[in-house]
Amino acid sequence: MRNRTNLAVKLKEGATDSFIGVLQHAAKEATPARNPQRPTNNIPSKIKRLVAAKRKARSTWQRTHRPDNRRLFNQASNKLKATLHQMRKASFTNYISNLKRDDNSIWKPIKKQEKPQTSFPPIRKYSTPPGPWTKSDKEKADIFAEHLSEVFIPHSNDLNQDVERDLATDIQPPEHLKALTLKELKTKSKCYIYGEHRH
Repeated sequence: MRNRTNLAVKLKEGATDSFIGVLQHAAKEATPARNPQRPTNNIPSKIKRLVAAKRKARSTWQRTHRPDNRRLFNQASNKLKATLHQMRKASFTNYISNLKRDDNSIWKPIKKQEKPQTSFPPIRKYSTPPGPWTKSDKEKADIFAEHLSEVFIPHSNDLNQDVERDLATDIQPPEHLKALTLKELKTKSKCYIYGEHRH
């Protein structure tokens, strides 16, 4: 960068463009070159042909909606499914048959399944402002204990005096109500429904 920087350039004569060019060149030289690996396509050509035939049959059926085109699409789809099933079955059979006890290849998939990756994320106290993150088991236990002691507070045994007074008063039975006949009940109901308060 020192070799490419011309300090004699005046400010108005494109010094900013020159400086930006020097920075870009330095960044390109400092960045390591990466060769991106292209994903390998291991799909057999037979499967590719079946996928293309299925797509073509589907587009034809979607354009025409004819029953014979639908039948051709279903045939192509079922043929692709059956071929994929056979390919997966053959691949699994090949994988199983290549497992050997001598080179410990039989134990590798079992060991992968026996060790589930459990994560123990850090926690922090829910307060304002939030407390610091804790990672150790003792700090987490202390935070949980404090939280539970704040949440589960026993009820106070203080008695509400108004409620106690209401409970202590005797309830007087209501005065004896006069029995009504069915005709009187209908008459009273009509009076209250239609707003005629006759006695």
